[in-house]
Amino acid sequence: MNVLAWIVAVGMGWGWSWGMAAEAPKPNPTTQSEEGRYRSALLFASVVEMVRDDYLELEKTDYDKLTYAALRGLLSSLDPHSQFLDPDHYKMIRTETEGQFGGLGISVGMVENQLTVNVPIEGGPGFRAGLLPGDRIVKIDGKGTHKLTLGEAIRQLRGRPGVPVKLSVYRPAEKQTIEMAVVREMIQVPTIQETRMIASSLSQGEKIGYVRITQFGEKTPKEFDGAIGQLEKEGATALILDLRDNPGGLVDAAVEVVSRFVPEKTLVVAMEGRKSSDKRQEYLSRASSVRVRWPTVVLVNGNSASAAEIVAGSLQDLNLAVIVGETTFGKGSVQTVQRVDPSVVSDVGVRLTTAHYTTPSRKKIHGVGIEPDIVARLTRGEEQAILQKRSPGLKKGDKKAQEVNDEPLDRAIDLLRGWKVVKRRSLAQRSP
Repeated sequence: MNVLAWIVAVGMGWGWSWGMAAEAPKPNPTTQSEEGRYRSALLFASVVEMVRDDYLELEKTDYDKLTYAALRGLLSSLDPHSQFLDPDHYKMIRTETEGQFGGLGISVGMVENQLTVNVPIEGGPGFRAGLLPGDRIVKIDGKGTHKLTLGEAIRQLRGRPGVPVKLSVYRPAEKQTIEMAVVREMIQVPTIQETRMIASSLSQGEKIGYVRITQFGEKTPKEFDGAIGQLEKEGATALILDLRDNPGGLVDAAVEVVSRFVPEKTLVVAMEGRKSSDKRQEYLSRASSVRVRWPTVVLVNGNSASAAEIVAGSLQDLNLAVIVGETTFGKGSVQTVQRVDPSVVSDVGVRLTTAHYTTPSRKKIHGVGIEPDIVARLTRGEEQAILQKRSPGLKKGDKKAQEVNDEPLDRAIDLLRGWKVVKRRSLAQRSP
């Protein structure tokens, strides 16, 4: 039985009828919905049979191949994050959840239908090899990426740890293509890459601490506690929290970090779905022995996303930090992986956007981002110069790294210095 005949048979079994009724029935929303579902299924089945009957290359007309291709298009048309998961991809997602895969330590996305590096995770193999935000991966192991979906590309980038993958990378800023081999690794790098006191020459003697979080993982809360403890010992009285180029990570880790700034059971972020049955889920701060009471500035840029935006948006809404930098990426949607009924097809699923995050004041993050209180930007050249100082793969011979003007960091330092000066003067005026 072909697909079209099967649809018709099922339709008859469900009680659909194509005869003329004596009187036109009143519109029924449920009936209209069922008719629409049947009409769509019938259209799809008709086109599949036309392809099967007449398409030139018979080997491309396998039912599963045609159906999977159509479902990939359907899901990807909804938003960049929803995906159809064929058996191979579904297995990869399960492996990803269990943390048993090797990768390059890069966040990628589709920009103008080109596979593009969003952020290389600092310390990861891609970062060490010299990959930069905005790099376009045009080939993976010699094969072009222009026809790949995002999921297919990610699947090719991942693999067994210790096995190299060859990349052809086009760098728009330099208008050149670079060939490199990157060895896959289990990605287990510290999420806090820098903890230090701002040099006295820059802070004018003020004790300003600096912490840079590159992503949010299971160990981030513990690492953050250690960083705050270190700064306390060094006498810090103010904090700069750098979330630039942080692609996000675990929401629970973001909630834990905010918990260091607020009392227990304070609303940090909420998740809201479309259905009335999807109740608003609130994430409240947890009890913590570490408490940050310093004036704080959070640095963000256009690559700060997801969990990083949750931290920035929450601290901004709760008036606990000033946000300096650029509008963030705007990735605040929630994807759930749902398995298709195994009695239909085994090991197939969908990754579907089902909700979005909102800040404590119910500001939407997705597609909007977090607006900074004070706008400060780096030029493309300044961004690359900063990455070059950090990344071994970008260092050219014995060439000394140039000094870089970091305007957002300078603005944060000036802001905290000014705050401390005003506070001291205010206290002096109150003294008898």
